[in-house]
Order: sequence, then structure tokens, then C-alpha cells
Amino acid sequence: MSDPYQVLGIADGADDAAVRAAYLAAVRLHPPERDAERFAAVRRAFDAVSSAPLRLEHELFNQEPPTLNGLLHLLQSDFSPRRPDTASLLRLLKGGPDGR
Repeated sequence: MSDPYQVLGIADGADDAAVRAAYLAAVRLHPPERDAERFAAVRRAFDAVSSAPLRLEHELFNQEPPTLNGLLHLLQSDFSPRRPDTASLLRLLKGGPDGR
């Protein structure tokens, strides 16, 4: 399942009113008679996060495993090259967790 927050165009911490407003706006943009597939995706997203207990359930249990591309994207966004400290270099060169 795709991310329901992304489908509805809302932030992860949105409350009930924001979720409902985003759902109604998406339904107006994509009515079932014009785009049935998109409407179904919007409906599934709303059903997944329409209330606080459902949002908690989604957060805890409906997570897809990370992909390699997703992990690389996350690492690249926070990556900043820096010089390693001496303790890290010794630990890597000697092979032990404490550098011995």
C-alpha cells in the first residue's frame, strides 16, 4: 500500500479534521465517475488514517520494508563528509570493537 498521507497530500501528524478536509478535496478533484482508480486510492488512504486509532494502527503495523533506493536517499539527505576521529580509525584498522 502506498503512503496514505502522501495520497491525501497531508502531513504525518494531521488530525481528524485535516484528514477529512483533504479527503473531501481529493474526492472533488477525482470523482469516481471521472477517475475510478484514483478515487479508489483516495478512499483506501482515507480508510487507513481517518481516525486517531486507525492512524496509530497504520503507524505501528502497516509499514513496508525499506528498499535499497529508499535507504540510500535517506542517507544522502543527511550525509555530510567529515574527517573520522582517531578512535574510529583505530577501531576499524585493528578490527576490534574497542580498538585492541
